Amino acid sequence: MAYNPPRQLKPQPSSDPLEVSLVFNVRPCGTCSFFWPDDPTQQPYGPYTAYDFVSNTPATAPAPAGASSFPWLTGVTRPPVFPNAEVMGGCRKAPIMTLGINPNLTAFLPGQTGASWCYPDFSNAGGTDPWTKFAYYYRYRSTCQEHFALEQINQWLAAAGRIVAEAAGVVVGAERTSEAPSYNIKIKYDTESASRTIPLTSTVGEPPYVLLFNPEPPANRFQKGDILAARVNAPVGQSATVYAQQIGYYEQFVPTLSQFEGFLQANGHASITLAMGEDVGQLDMVACASPHWGPQWLGKATAAENAVIQNCVSTNAWALKQLVQTRPAVLFLVGEASYSMFQNAFGKLITADPPLPATPEDGAFTLLRATTDASHPCRFEFSTTIGGTAYALSTRLVVSPHFSYNSNFVPQFRIRPADWQSFEQQYPQAASYLQHNAQFQYSPPNQTSPLVVITIPRSSAAALAAFQQQFTAAAAQLMPAYYDAHAMMESVLENLYQAGQLSVVANPQGGTYLARTAGPCVFCVNAHWSFPLGCPYGKPDETALPVGFLEQVAQEMVQQGKVEAAARHIMPSLRATA
Repeated sequence: MAYNPPRQLKPQPSSDPLEVSLVFNVRPCGTCSFFWPDDPTQQPYGPYTAYDFVSNTPATAPAPAGASSFPWLTGVTRPPVFPNAEVMGGCRKAPIMTLGINPNLTAFLPGQTGASWCYPDFSNAGGTDPWTKFAYYYRYRSTCQEHFALEQINQWLAAAGRIVAEAAGVVVGAERTSEAPSYNIKIKYDTESASRTIPLTSTVGEPPYVLLFNPEPPANRFQKGDILAARVNAPVGQSATVYAQQIGYYEQFVPTLSQFEGFLQANGHASITLAMGEDVGQLDMVACASPHWGPQWLGKATAAENAVIQNCVSTNAWALKQLVQTRPAVLFLVGEASYSMFQNAFGKLITADPPLPATPEDGAFTLLRATTDASHPCRFEFSTTIGGTAYALSTRLVVSPHFSYNSNFVPQFRIRPADWQSFEQQYPQAASYLQHNAQFQYSPPNQTSPLVVITIPRSSAAALAAFQQQFTAAAAQLMPAYYDAHAMMESVLENLYQAGQLSVVANPQGGTYLARTAGPCVFCVNAHWSFPLGCPYGKPDETALPVGFLEQVAQEMVQQGKVEAAARHIMPSLRATA
C-alpha cells in the first residue's frame, strides 16, 4: 500500500502563511528514510490500528470531570498505518509553549493500552478534505490521544496465530528493548512453579502482535482459554466509537497552569479561565513518533539518530518554524535531553547570565533551578530585518524535568551525599524525622539519582510547614535544595505577568482571556478551511506578513544558532513518553 499522502523529501515552497504551509509540509514529510523508507512495507514500526473523521470538523464530546478515558466521537476505521508526522497541538498564537523530543508511539507498548491504541489517518472519503481534518485535529488537541475500547479490539483479532492460555495464570513480563517487531512475553500458569517464555514473532511490514493483558497487576490475570496475544485486523470502513485518553505527559503542565489561573483571579481577573491547547501549545522537535528516544529505537546506530535530528530539527526545522510564527512569551523545554537537542541546534541564541552549566550536576533539576531564577532570566533571542520588514523574538526559556515521570513533580529535597552527611551531624533529630516520618519518603543515592532525595508525596504543604515549625534552623539550611517543579515553573509565569510580557485582555464578546502573541495568524480561517469556532482573537484581520518572510527568518536562525561541533555537549537521550 502506498503512503497516504505521498512522501516528499523536501519542504515545498508555498504562498500560504507559514502556519498553514506547515500543515502541507509536515504531514507528508518523508525526509527521514528510517521512518519513511521507499518501500512502505519496510517501515520499522507498525502498522497500527487507525481511524478517520466522518466530517472535516466533527463535534467532539468534552471530558467528563475526573474521567481518564471517555467516548470522544464516532469515527471510521482505516487501513493500519504508521502515524504521520505531527504539528503543534493548540492555538498557534498561544503565549505559552512546551517543547519535547518527539511524539510517543504508544501502540508499541505491550499491554492493554498499546493493544487498543489508534492513530488518526485522514482521508477524502465522502468528499471530505484530509488537510482540513489534520489541521482541525491538531488545533484542538490538548491533553488526550485516542484508542478504541478493548472489547472492540477483541472483535477484530485475526484468527491466525492467536496465543491462547492453556490454564489460568498471570502475565509476569513483556520487555521490548529495541525497534524489533518480535518480542517475548513471560507468563506463569497457576498449575506450574516456573514461568514460561512465549515468543511473539513478527516481521517488518505486517501488523504486529498485541498483548491483551498487562505485564503487571491488576490486569495481568487471565483464565484458561483467554487470548493472550494476537494481531489486530480491523475491518476498513467500520463505524466505531473513538475514545479519548488523558495522557500523563500532556497533563503534566496542568497544575502549573491552574496555579497561574488562581494567581490571575486573585489579581483582578476573577472571570479568567486558562486551558491547555488554548493558552499552552505543545510541540516536539522531531515530528515523527518512536516508542523511546535513542539509537536502539532509531536504526540501532548513533549516526541514524543524528540523521533524524539533523533532518527534523535543523534542515526542515519544523519546530523552529512554528516557534518563529507563534513567538511565545515563554518556552518550556521538557527534560534534559530536549534541552541538549535544542542547545546543540540553537544554543548561540540562548542568553543566560551566568551561562547555563555545560554539565548540570543534577540534570534537569539543576537547569530548572537556573532557568526559573527571576533575577537571572534565561532567554531565547533573535532579531533581523529582511526586505525592510523587521522581526524580533525574545522568549523566556525554562528547562523542566521530564513530563513523563510524575516523581519529578512531587515536592522534594535533592541533597548531595556529603551535604546530607554534614546535615545529619549538625541536626540529627531533623535528619531522623525526615528519614522516618510517614509524611516523607527518604531515598539514598542509587542508580537513578546520585543524590539523597526526600519526597513529600502527600499533603506536601502541611508536611513541609510542620517540619519548618519544629526544626526551623535545620529547615532553613535545607530549603535551597527544595524543589516543587510545578510551583517553580508557575513562578516564571507570574514574573512574566508582572513584567507585562503576559497580559490579560478583554474579550469583545464578554469575559477576559490571556493575550495572544504578536503577529497575524490565519490557521483557523484561511483560503483552505474555516473552522466553526473561527478565531476569537482577531488574528486573521491583522496585516499579513510578506510571503516567505517567516521561512527566511527561520533559515537565518538555524544558521546563526548552531553551536560549533567541538563545543557541543550531548546529554543522555532518555525519554519514556512524549
